[in-house]
Amino acid sequence: MKIVEVRISVAGVPRSATLTTSYGSTGSAITLIVELVTDEGITGIGQTAVAPRSYGETAEGMAANIYTHLAPAVLGESPQNIERLCHKMHLALPHHWSSHAGIEMALWDLKGKALGVPVYQLLGGKVRDGLNLMGFVHHDTPARMAAEAAETLDEHGFPVLKMKIGLDPREDVVRYRAVAEAVGDRAVIQVDGNTGYTIHQALPALSAMEQIGALGAIEQPVASRADLAEIARRLVTPVMADEAIYPPEDAIEVVRSKAASLALMKITKHGGILNVRKIGAIFEAAGLGLSIAIYYDFIALAAAHLAAALPCVTWPSPYTYLQDTLLAEPFEPQGLHLPAPTKPGLGIGLDPEKLAKYRVGDVAIRRLGD
Repeated sequence: MKIVEVRISVAGVPRSATLTTSYGSTGSAITLIVELVTDEGITGIGQTAVAPRSYGETAEGMAANIYTHLAPAVLGESPQNIERLCHKMHLALPHHWSSHAGIEMALWDLKGKALGVPVYQLLGGKVRDGLNLMGFVHHDTPARMAAEAAETLDEHGFPVLKMKIGLDPREDVVRYRAVAEAVGDRAVIQVDGNTGYTIHQALPALSAMEQIGALGAIEQPVASRADLAEIARRLVTPVMADEAIYPPEDAIEVVRSKAASLALMKITKHGGILNVRKIGAIFEAAGLGLSIAIYYDFIALAAAHLAAALPCVTWPSPYTYLQDTLLAEPFEPQGLHLPAPTKPGLGIGLDPEKLAKYRVGDVAIRRLGD
């Protein structure tokens, strides 16, 4: 079996609610779909999120990177040899993890389909069924955030609620107090700063939140790994690394510097499933825990397979609600859990009609021999 075509589509699916972070606000999820077609007629599907302010790569840049540098590295090759092809892609275009991720994910889907097994079996088999879930409180006025938190817990009973901070320290504390009072002792709160604070802003704001109570985890409030380690040293609440980790080498430095005891895996920014598995091995060896971002569509499928196979995925993940999906079948939570599909590969195919509906750009097909 050899890869003979690489196809890319750019799509934008509306979110159910506007997402506001320190990077800005967005009402849609822009994503790249990558299709790898083989000479045996099997197609693997991969996906990568587009967030240039977070990951540094635009949709147009990723498409150019894939066609110019990464497609030649995989065309004519067997999709079975994932480690070899990841090495070839890294030699062809190092450090462009978002560009790598779509192709890499499609390789796992192809291999699973070819062997007739789900991706979690390729990763070593199940230690659990999939991902455990947390709730999310959207950025709004303190009163509206408190109301949303209470309603979410009344309806679902999540053990953890996530909210964004990192915009204005004083206002963030006010919002946090309102949510914490609404939550009471029913759940803990994970605050996510998306590197929006300086260390001098972070320490007093986070200390105030810790004193208010219900603080369960502090996700990447500052950019610097040294500053993250300082927060971890000064506060009792577990610190979660996000932007501090891209390739597995970063995870080693986080462990070495004691900058975090948890980390959030975003498959796009790590370059795909293989690097997340490697980071998982590092964190498991260090006795630390992971959470895996679900995002949407094929990224969500991959996240569920990884969570099913990696023992250290002990912290729940927030579900990303979009108004629609590019998947051919529904993939939705079952209560507070998102189980990995049991069909071969990632387990669910692409809906071509939905892809055509939400397409925001057209790119040509790169064929073997062009």
